Amino acid sequence: MSDTHAESHAAHAVHDAHAAHGPDVKTYMVIFGALCAFTAVSFVVNYLVNDHTLTAATGMAIIMAVAVCKATLVCMFFMHLKYEWSKLYFIIVPVAVLCVMMIIVLLPDIVLMWPAEDVPVELKTK
Repeated sequence: MSDTHAESHAAHAVHDAHAAHGPDVKTYMVIFGALCAFTAVSFVVNYLVNDHTLTAATGMAIIMAVAVCKATLVCMFFMHLKYEWSKLYFIIVPVAVLCVMMIIVLLPDIVLMWPAEDVPVELKTK
């Protein structure tokens, strides 16, 4: 009885290790179907806006929401961000720190440069 339990546990461990590397084909197909459905919703909303059933602002809001959902699905599953998020921290954190440092370093130049733009051209050449 313990051998069967150990084999079952080993099979689950192999399946869990495989699942950690990324989605399977069934998941890809479900995501593909969702992306197709979201694209169809965008076309239907565009048709309803052109038919004057929906206002342009409402149509734009719906299409933007659909675009955000599609982008999230693509990033999370096709770019594997859902499964490799811990590795992504090593890229995002240094870039964010460098971005803040660059803003701080360049801020004095931006702030102190604006009075030089108001000087007339005649005074700059003398």
